[in-house]
Amino acid sequence: MVSTFSRSPAGLVVRPLRTADHEAVRRLHERLNAYDTYMRFFTVCPAHLAALAEAICVADPRHYALGAFVDGTLVGVANYVALDAGDASEEVEFALVVDDDYRMHGIGTMLLTRLAAAARQRGVTRMRAEILAQNAMVLQVIRDLGWSAALHRDRAEMHLDLDLGDVPSSAVAGG
Repeated sequence: MVSTFSRSPAGLVVRPLRTADHEAVRRLHERLNAYDTYMRFFTVCPAHLAALAEAICVADPRHYALGAFVDGTLVGVANYVALDAGDASEEVEFALVVDDDYRMHGIGTMLLTRLAAAARQRGVTRMRAEILAQNAMVLQVIRDLGWSAALHRDRAEMHLDLDLGDVPSSAVAGG
């Protein structure tokens, strides 16, 4: 079951990220506390935030990113990077982060739903993610989307291997 978005903050805008958004992406990641940083990067001290922010904002066939903005402030990002060589990738790895102050409003679910829809439109057939088993928030988003069957545990990590062909179109309709 997909979460409803009736609790989304007023003024919420979701749009593809552009090159000019890299500073907002960096600031969002810098606002994360140590726990959330660990959940996102599997380390508490990532040294590459500026480069990551620029990479997230690249717009080409191998990258895609959506940002959730509230009153002009970036509060969430869902992005993917192609795993295959070449321009026409069918397999991507995705990541999701939502500012702590804006969680539990359906933003993560909305971002991931729209990311999956965009991936499908671009010919992607498989989405993957590595998630720490203790990352209850992201795992709940996965459950809300009905993607639990694609999760597999390997010690402290959960691997999501989602075949978009197995996902009903309504589950990636763009929320």
